[in-house]
Amino acid sequence: MLAALIIIGDEILTGRTQDLNGYWLADYLTKVGIELNKIIIVHDSEKEIHHALSSCMQSCDIVFTSGGLGPTRDDITKNVLAKFFDKELISDQESTNLITKLYEKFDRQWTPELNDYHYYPKDFKLTDNLNGFAPGLSFFQNGKALFSAPGVPREFQSMVENIFLPMIKDHFSSDDFHPTQLFAIRTKGIPEERIFKEVCPNLWDQLSSIAKVSSLPHLLGVDIVLYIEQSKFEKKSSDAKKLIEESALAQYVWQYGNLELAEYIVTLCREKNLTVGFAESCTGGLTSSKITDISGSSSIFNGAIVSYANEVKENILGVKRQTLIDHGAVSEQCALEMAIGARKALATDLAISFTGIAGPTGGSEQKPVGTVGIGWSCEKESSSEVLNFRGNRTSLKERFSRAGLFKLLELIMKH
Repeated sequence: MLAALIIIGDEILTGRTQDLNGYWLADYLTKVGIELNKIIIVHDSEKEIHHALSSCMQSCDIVFTSGGLGPTRDDITKNVLAKFFDKELISDQESTNLITKLYEKFDRQWTPELNDYHYYPKDFKLTDNLNGFAPGLSFFQNGKALFSAPGVPREFQSMVENIFLPMIKDHFSSDDFHPTQLFAIRTKGIPEERIFKEVCPNLWDQLSSIAKVSSLPHLLGVDIVLYIEQSKFEKKSSDAKKLIEESALAQYVWQYGNLELAEYIVTLCREKNLTVGFAESCTGGLTSSKITDISGSSSIFNGAIVSYANEVKENILGVKRQTLIDHGAVSEQCALEMAIGARKALATDLAISFTGIAGPTGGSEQKPVGTVGIGWSCEKESSSEVLNFRGNRTSLKERFSRAGLFKLLELIMKH
């Protein structure tokens, strides 16, 4: 069963607002067994919305629209839908009762003169909004379905999940749904082109014989993702893992699964009863934030010292002044002493340190922007290394942080 999403709004196409609904819907529909076939973004234009509706209604079973249901002049979605399906806009007692309840839910009184929420195309159905005032719309015709929701992500997502999906399941046969699970083979330290052209030239075809495959390169790694029918997940994911383990790619794999790096680290530390801490200079607390974003991290994360100034490196982490004079703050020597000092000060099993140059200023010929010292310390070993990356300040901080987390993962796996 195929679905499409039409995202309506000038604010999306001018860059004032970032769309989150397309990303969420793609993930959500895959899990429930519906394939999102296309996403179209259009201006608040009758002509553009009409053209998108025509294309999507012809090629898909279900069409979602996002945006254009508010009270302002540019909110024209209902009007365009009425014209497209040749329906008049109507208001009745049922619609006015619904809008009244939507306002009462937030202890507000509805003033009909301020909006047209109670008007809707004839033969459509106004639907509840769990998180806002503007109702949604649903319409079934010739075996196809259209659902229209506000563009605010919390309103759109709750409406799809709690209101539209039950309607879809009532209307379509259960045989039309093919729930899919994602199985990710997560690699690091090798670019996409080397994986499929040099290290494992037949891998794509081999994995394609198991399930649909996609490849997603990102900072410091490549995820190879298989889309497997839920009923066949256990066997096919096992087959895929066995294939990789017997290939030259196995040495680059850091996880078989869908956990993000920080979540994976927290999970492993909890299993192994390990505590961690950081000394962060150039990353400014970014790595600590990643870890503490994970529920349950308090059981493994003791804390961090954001040692931006050299005085903090000396006075709190115990970095020797002579080390800073001889080698500078961005060096293997400083990173090592920071990691050792953090492990001692925070009383952790494992500690990682970061000291680098995120730019755009501060670099030199010997230590250009993108240089970072990563230190690590645990009971059995303490060491450090200097790495070099490219990018702007934001992306470099992200790369520095992920490099340190991957080092932390290596230490965890050794325990």
